[in-house]
Amino acid sequence: MVFQWFHSTAYMMDDEVGSLVEKLKPQFVTKWLKTVCDVRFDVMVMCLLPKPMEFARVGGYWDKSCSAVTQLKEGLNRILCLIPYNVINQPVWECIMPEWLEAIRTEVPDNQLKEFREVLRYVDICRNHSIIVYVDC
Repeated sequence: MVFQWFHSTAYMMDDEVGSLVEKLKPQFVTKWLKTVCDVRFDVMVMCLLPKPMEFARVGGYWDKSCSAVTQLKEGLNRILCLIPYNVINQPVWECIMPEWLEAIRTEVPDNQLKEFREVLRYVDICRNHSIIVYVDC
């Protein structure tokens, strides 16, 4: 649910409340998530997979009836919202991205692959080209 909160607050207006929320992320929430990752790496990874365990399917697109393609797009967007805060470290990245790319390869019809092009390019840019994540659509 915390990941969903990052995603939801990423689109807040740039006003006093939005500014306050943005200050809370690095001061408290990001530190807490990094601690969770250190203490329960397995749970962190499970929650960020394209097909997480049932206990992690809370909020956002999991509460709606939507297609697998929509779930994949929303899930990747959620990860994008975490990248600027360095919540996803290299070991987490190395565990989750092969799963995401495999899910896209197997579950997204060819005619919908273009919808993922921009998201995957942004993921590559955010990770400073340390990991090549590119799908030629």
